[in-house]
Amino acid sequence: MNKYIQFLKGKARFTMWILIFCTLLITVPILLSSNYRTTAKVIGIVTVIALSYALWLWKTQTIRKINRKSRIRINLNDKFWLNEHIPFYRNLSKKDKIIFEDRIGLFLAEIAVSEVDKKVPDKSTCFYVASSAVITFWGLPYWNYGELTEVLIYPENFNQQNEIIKHGMIQGKIHQGGLMDSTMILSLPALISGFTVLDGQNVGIHEFSHLLDKQDNEIDGLPFMFDEGNRKVWTQFVEIELMKKGHPSKIDRYAFTNDEEFFAVVMETYRELPNRLNKKYPELYQILDSYLNNRNN
Repeated sequence: MNKYIQFLKGKARFTMWILIFCTLLITVPILLSSNYRTTAKVIGIVTVIALSYALWLWKTQTIRKINRKSRIRINLNDKFWLNEHIPFYRNLSKKDKIIFEDRIGLFLAEIAVSEVDKKVPDKSTCFYVASSAVITFWGLPYWNYGELTEVLIYPENFNQQNEIIKHGMIQGKIHQGGLMDSTMILSLPALISGFTVLDGQNVGIHEFSHLLDKQDNEIDGLPFMFDEGNRKVWTQFVEIELMKKGHPSKIDRYAFTNDEEFFAVVMETYRELPNRLNKKYPELYQILDSYLNNRNN
């Protein structure tokens, strides 16, 4: 979202400079006709210098964009792998599969996937990670991943200090602030397991849901995409659910830890078992379904 906002700001600045240049160009002949020749010359020189600088800046930025790493190309073997291991992809239409493949290629071109103790990550690991990201953001009119630059894959679960230990309980983690603010950590066994059985538990989708939540620079269980009315409905509903003593088994019990975990778990359920979520929480399902399919505009 931050990149999208920067794009809009850049577009606004470009429009502003065009208006300034046009105004200056119109002003010069008016001043000449009014015998303000010196002023007209000064404005003319300033306009030429400013225009030259703008053209140089445009050229520099264009070259920078051209030099960006191109997207990873998905071949026939990759498509076969996706069809075999990613149920979400398998159930897409032919047209949507092409979009899915394209977004995987973009993700892997822009964000590093690293496996601990391996110089080069397995291709399957990269596809599991990229698929998690694409599925989470699927249906939105954008798919950038904020400040994320790396997804670090651990061979086992880990603890709060990001240490791999025998009885580690943590399967995934997205950081907020600090040196690892742009890094996500995922446990490889948990990542693979999430795509093996469609049970509403997928650590990749879970952590990328936290990243979606983080788009407004705060992980609070209320993504930026919710408008004021739906924020109120969502907050009140979650507050009531978290206060209940007994929790139903329709969704993962981890959802009832706090607001942010509730959102991430509901997202897992929505992506893997939408009918179950609709049956248990129809109000929340409608909010998610509206925004995640871009029907709120």
